[in-house]
Amino acid sequence: MKIKVELEGRDFIEVQCQGDNAQAPGAVEKVSIMGCSQFMDMMQTMRKNFGADLKKWPVPEGQDHSSLLLREMILRLRGEWAFPYCEEELCHCRSVSVHTVDQAIIAGAHSTDVVSRQTNASTNCGTCRPEVQKIIDFRLGKKTA
Repeated sequence: MKIKVELEGRDFIEVQCQGDNAQAPGAVEKVSIMGCSQFMDMMQTMRKNFGADLKKWPVPEGQDHSSLLLREMILRLRGEWAFPYCEEELCHCRSVSVHTVDQAIIAGAHSTDVVSRQTNASTNCGTCRPEVQKIIDFRLGKKTA
């Protein structure tokens, strides 16, 4: 099974694991990484400090794109990733996908206003704004009630 997390056109981590269960991936067999110097430096530091098994790495708490991608990968490998929105389209008025909103958040749009400016999500009726906020909070590791 392959697990891939990415900021499209910039950075990605792809991990080949044993087994087919996304909720409990098997042992890591192969890791492929590509990205900017910040991302590559972070990966090199983590490998140096914590070894090759990504499942054992601590979950980063930063809000930069490198930390957000690595956080997702580590949680996926541990079977602890629970994205807060399961539909493909988030903003039905403007036909904006969850993927588009999520990529904007990873790239640095950390408020609903910025996400709206970059993606057009929640710029018509606004009913999806709470869902945008939930995804922002989830990506930034904020606990919600």
